[in-house]
Amino acid sequence: RDWDITDKEFWKQFCIGKELLLKFGVSPIKYFWINETRFKCYSNSYCFDFNGNRKIYCPYETDHKWYSNTNKECIQGYNQLLPEGEIIFLTSSLKDIMCLAMLGYPSIALQSEMLMPSDQTIEEIQTRFKKVTVLYDNDQHNPNNPGQTMAKKICRKFGLLNLCIPDKYKSKDISDLVKHHSLKEAQNVIKNVERT
Repeated sequence: RDWDITDKEFWKQFCIGKELLLKFGVSPIKYFWINETRFKCYSNSYCFDFNGNRKIYCPYETDHKWYSNTNKECIQGYNQLLPEGEIIFLTSSLKDIMCLAMLGYPSIALQSEMLMPSDQTIEEIQTRFKKVTVLYDNDQHNPNNPGQTMAKKICRKFGLLNLCIPDKYKSKDISDLVKHHSLKEAQNVIKNVERT
């Protein structure tokens, strides 16, 4: 379907505009198919296209927010990376990737925070970027804090830096930080890690 004002309002919360959405293969949709069955979208929904593999994002739904035919080899944000740079973030989602892009930082995300990146993936981005930093969810209200548990495992295995959004912001990820505090405050949090 065509983009409309309700799409603009939703993505504006995260300071993400239409140009960036198009760059990252995001489209608004009315319907989607799983095998031969068509499903209607009852609220604003979006398709994320990764070279023909797709994720369906229904942000206003509580029970079925995500549908996907992607696999663990599909790395979100990879096709939009520059050949090289100073710093790259390994983050949680395409929405976080787009927020980081608004802040001027390249990033990638696996299909799940619970996946361990392959040696090949880390080695390849380390040849292109001087610093690789993990920026996973800080599920501070969850005693197990799975995002940070996995971030620490990844950092231990590959010798990477972990940027954990401080608890005081009450924002589990970078897109929540932008939404609840501002792009400038998100930049300040990232600047602190750049100095280390």
